[in-house]
Amino acid sequence: MGRCNVLVYGGGAVGSIFGWRIAQNSHATVSVVCRSNWEAVRTSGYSLDTKTWGKGIFVPRRVLRSGSVAKVIPKQKWDYLILANKIKDDYASTLSELQSVVSPETTLVTAQNGMDVEVPLAQAFPKNTILSAVCNIGCRQISPGRIEQTASIKRSAFLIGAYAPGTPADILQRDTLSAMDAQFESVNRIEQERWRKLVLNSAWNSVTALTGKNTHRALQEPGAARLMSQIAGEALSVASASGVSLDNDLPVQVIELAKSSLPITPSTLQDLRSRRPMELAPIFGYLVMQARQVGLPVPYLTWVHELLQQRNSQLVARAASHGPSWSGSTSVVDLLAQEMPPRLSAVA
Repeated sequence: MGRCNVLVYGGGAVGSIFGWRIAQNSHATVSVVCRSNWEAVRTSGYSLDTKTWGKGIFVPRRVLRSGSVAKVIPKQKWDYLILANKIKDDYASTLSELQSVVSPETTLVTAQNGMDVEVPLAQAFPKNTILSAVCNIGCRQISPGRIEQTASIKRSAFLIGAYAPGTPADILQRDTLSAMDAQFESVNRIEQERWRKLVLNSAWNSVTALTGKNTHRALQEPGAARLMSQIAGEALSVASASGVSLDNDLPVQVIELAKSSLPITPSTLQDLRSRRPMELAPIFGYLVMQARQVGLPVPYLTWVHELLQQRNSQLVARAASHGPSWSGSTSVVDLLAQEMPPRLSAVA
């Protein structure tokens, strides 16, 4: 097998684990693009402690700083470009930077949260193979370069599929990547898997961010399980109205999985605790927009989206004034009693 050059764009928890596993293959060379942790990773690489693969050290071939990729490696050819960065308001600048590293032979892999994350890639690179990866592990960056994975929410850590309609060449690229680790699995219906993860994210990410507590602690709050179930139920209804078939009892699974897994700190809560704006558009923004398109009322999703947008505005204001970070300790009872709009209070 020939040399495989891989660039991971977004060297946080998900990107570092994805890259680390690929790097275990002798024919693969993995480099990463980092932002806030660039100095630590450039100096010492990654130290990983995972429930799925055990402990390990990952020293990327090259560690590049986000925003300067084009200046450093303008002529490097990449077989796979894995996007593990979060989709924020500045995503257009990300696509602009990627123009300098994507060649006709590059396969793009999005390992980002949410739905339709492949669309901007397909628009920017219409002739390239695009794969979609769903991450089924709970992981976080404890400190720059120190990664911890404590929970798994499905049999395989990463599900990988071709962005529809997949060609034989796309399927080959998918299977080549999936073969690099036993926890990578090729799937034919990646959209369905993305929707399933979206339902989970909509319930877990919202309630944990609004209460400031991980999944276990949040579920100890009176009313939390019901709120999670209501949100997941609305997300499931949006999926069904969009022509996607998922398990009817998925809202129940959302609660049971949160209880049976080790405590999970979703990415929105991690962002909130670190004073970073939360990634809302590909999860809550998408669901509210899609619900509008299919003519489906989603009062709970609309409500939590509005509340989380308010939290984001507070984060930006605090960052600008160098004020304290958001404490985030709010009970579900207080949320329902004090912050729920009048149009929802009757159904709470």
